[in-house]
Amino acid sequence: MSQTVDSHARFFFHQGLRHQEVGECQVAVAYFDQALAIEPNFYEAWYQRGLVLGLECRYLQRQEEALDSLNKAIACKPNDYLAWYKRGEVELEVLEDYEASVLSFDQALKLKPDDYYTWWDRSFALYQLECYDEARVSYQKTLEIRPDSLYVWKEYSSLLWGMGHYEEALKGFDQVLAIKPDDDVTWSDRGELLEDLGYYQEALTNFDKALIINPDNCFAWYNRAKVLEKLGSYQEALVSQRNAVYAPTTAADWAQYN
Repeated sequence: MSQTVDSHARFFFHQGLRHQEVGECQVAVAYFDQALAIEPNFYEAWYQRGLVLGLECRYLQRQEEALDSLNKAIACKPNDYLAWYKRGEVELEVLEDYEASVLSFDQALKLKPDDYYTWWDRSFALYQLECYDEARVSYQKTLEIRPDSLYVWKEYSSLLWGMGHYEEALKGFDQVLAIKPDDDVTWSDRGELLEDLGYYQEALTNFDKALIINPDNCFAWYNRAKVLEKLGSYQEALVSQRNAVYAPTTAADWAQYN
């Protein structure tokens, strides 16, 4: 810790960290509060208190307190990018205040311009705000920093698809598959995009690849059925439809597909 801190405050802070490590959130916060009662400008205590309440123990439903804690951490150290970034995370992931999160991420990037996670979260927030051109530029910057980032390529490809940049989106899906060739969801997505472009045979090949990897991918079966109908293969389409209906589907599958 960079500041000179009262030994009692430091003791309570470290007790809080120990309880934080084992998920005893309310006990950890109580210790951080004791540290802050002694040292009101104790940056690390405010920061950890904000993390616990905002991100690590969301079930406590004390997100506004988390934001206040991170604001106080920022007041103690305005030039520490981490507090700005974590404030943005709380605004993005917990409060779903996308505009506020972008402002926080922008502040963090002023202090650490090449931080991969900040650029990625900023890109996603802009995507949610439907600021597609800005999101596109932001995703490009994220990928400049880490070109092999699987999930950034997935989000970026979906963004390009939604913007109507189909050829670029296809190249994006190709990047995903270069990193993870057995990603059945991406093979299925790529097939859907090819279907949108009218390349039905190529789309069918992609759905088949998805199903070789994961025979229970109900979305690939469903999309395969649609393409087979367009190709006039009605009996085969009916079989695919039945497979789509009987394939096991979980909430996680729907989330991944969406």
